[in-house]
Amino acid sequence: MTPKRPIDSRTELSRRRLLTGISALGVALTSPIWRSATVFGQDAKQKAARRFIGVFSANGTVQKDFFPQVKAADSALTLGRILAPLKDYQSKLLVLKGVHMNSTIENELGVAGAAKPGGPHMKGPGAMLTGGSLLEGSFTGSGGPAGWADRISVDQFIAGRIGTQTRFPSLEFGVRVEGQEPLKVISYRGPNQPNLPVTNPWQMYGRLFENVDLSATELQNALRERQSVLDFLKDDIGRLQARVSSEDKARLDAHLSGLRSIEQGLSAAASAVCQTPTLPAKIDAGAMESFPTISKLQMDLMLLAHSCGFTNVSTFMFANADSWQYFPWIGVNEEHHELSHAGDDDSETLEKLVKINAWHAEQLKYMLDSLATSKEPDGSSLLDNTLLLWGNELGAGNTHTYKDIPWLLAGGAGGYLKLGRFLQYKDQPHNNLLVSVCNAMGFDDVSTFGIPGVCTGPLSGLAA
Repeated sequence: MTPKRPIDSRTELSRRRLLTGISALGVALTSPIWRSATVFGQDAKQKAARRFIGVFSANGTVQKDFFPQVKAADSALTLGRILAPLKDYQSKLLVLKGVHMNSTIENELGVAGAAKPGGPHMKGPGAMLTGGSLLEGSFTGSGGPAGWADRISVDQFIAGRIGTQTRFPSLEFGVRVEGQEPLKVISYRGPNQPNLPVTNPWQMYGRLFENVDLSATELQNALRERQSVLDFLKDDIGRLQARVSSEDKARLDAHLSGLRSIEQGLSAAASAVCQTPTLPAKIDAGAMESFPTISKLQMDLMLLAHSCGFTNVSTFMFANADSWQYFPWIGVNEEHHELSHAGDDDSETLEKLVKINAWHAEQLKYMLDSLATSKEPDGSSLLDNTLLLWGNELGAGNTHTYKDIPWLLAGGAGGYLKLGRFLQYKDQPHNNLLVSVCNAMGFDDVSTFGIPGVCTGPLSGLAA
């Protein structure tokens, strides 16, 4: 038997040594100071990561001003008064009608009429992203009592699959999210496991940017340290190339190519780092009049977290379900929830509701503007690779209906969606929409989501 060739310990690339280097490299690439406006850390030759953002607003909508007034099942999107602020992104939107939140009233076999815990406004947020319903519990409220939702939400399902790639698997933002517990949450890690949104931007700021106050000199020194990690790996792998088979050499060449791309990104990071923002002086984040200011601060932090690569998954709640918010900055001095109960013939009140909903559409435009101007390493925009889902706990506030929830999809999800359209379905459960969200995020193996008896598969006609 031919004796094994002795290993020169000076060039040995042991598993432990390699993992040590990769571990240090991981720290380098997940540290917030390395995240530039072009999502630093990703290889420009690879497809950009897909992202998910779930957005919630309350009390239903004015359907005739939200949904296009056409009869075709699939038509080019036209924008009514509520969605008019999104005209710059008309070609990047999908509006869906006929997609109902059936899981709030159907049992495990998909049979309607089941007596389920919770009142009209309580059930919606628990079902919006879970495709499930509320558990029994002691939370009071109109139609209560009830508990938390009974299963995982789609944002957390997505985070479970891609969350290890970022510093935060997911981030949950909110603005004046108050009231009884089921009204305050749309994100769930599992049954009875709510992810309460952070409603104070100064608290979220601390979470995102703690220990990141580096001077220019410290930044340059840290850059050199990270590059030394790359040099360590590159030199060791390079010396090993002469001693391996042609097949293994090809694999090592691929590793070196990736390292070179990272080196280039590190060099660029010195002048294009993800800068720590400066927040204004603290104000009362829970004050009624602070709503627009806090909304913008929270949106800025969420969008920065995505563009800096802190996370690829987030949710954002504009108030709680059953919102009691006033909107004096747009001339609406009455409570949103009270206004939402107006009859369809109350034109004066409906006009105020249109203003409230259009204001939320303006906030969505702000999000899309930021995503569109933030670039990926491959030259695409964050918007091209993001799937943003805007939903509600009700279809209309005056009837408390779970039919015709005002669903809007925005962004390209990496080219998965055929955009710029209005799709009308015939009585589809929103569970099917959640399956389509998973498919759009690249999870082709997902064929059901939420209550199995309610779900019948992905929505048709969404894919490009």
